[in-house]
Amino acid sequence: MQISGMEEHLATTWRKLMGEDLQFMVQPNAQADFATQHYFVVTLHPTSHGNLAGVGLAIAEHDARRLAARMFGESEDALSDADITDACSELSNVFASGVPRHITDQTQLNMGLPSAMGAAQFLDILASSCIKQSYLAGEGRSRIQVIVFESLATSATNYSAAL
Repeated sequence: MQISGMEEHLATTWRKLMGEDLQFMVQPNAQADFATQHYFVVTLHPTSHGNLAGVGLAIAEHDARRLAARMFGESEDALSDADITDACSELSNVFASGVPRHITDQTQLNMGLPSAMGAAQFLDILASSCIKQSYLAGEGRSRIQVIVFESLATSATNYSAAL
């Protein structure tokens, strides 16, 4: 089941932050398949069913650097790892802010802070959570994946420690 309006929310967010068009397409499976990237999860709780929902972001290094450079007005070479993490965290927040109206009848869900994590931890969350929909944008070395979790597993390895 596709979430109505999410592709437009994601594309509009990217356009506002980066000043460029990027098309997000529904992805048939939610496996992260690209290397050298940054991973984040934002929690949304509680849903009308009483479960923890969330939004995951996997973003390629190329896109993360471009995003941070644009947000902070710096050259990509001048960015620190913390700058990149901050920019990706903000992107995660903005993407997640448009999700509640698409996954629940509640008008507002409490949003947690974005949690940066490693690839293994992110893949563990993918495997143990109930995914509502996954979206992918980009080609070549540019890749941005946004995953909407209908039910986010908190028992994933080290997951609760990251949040």
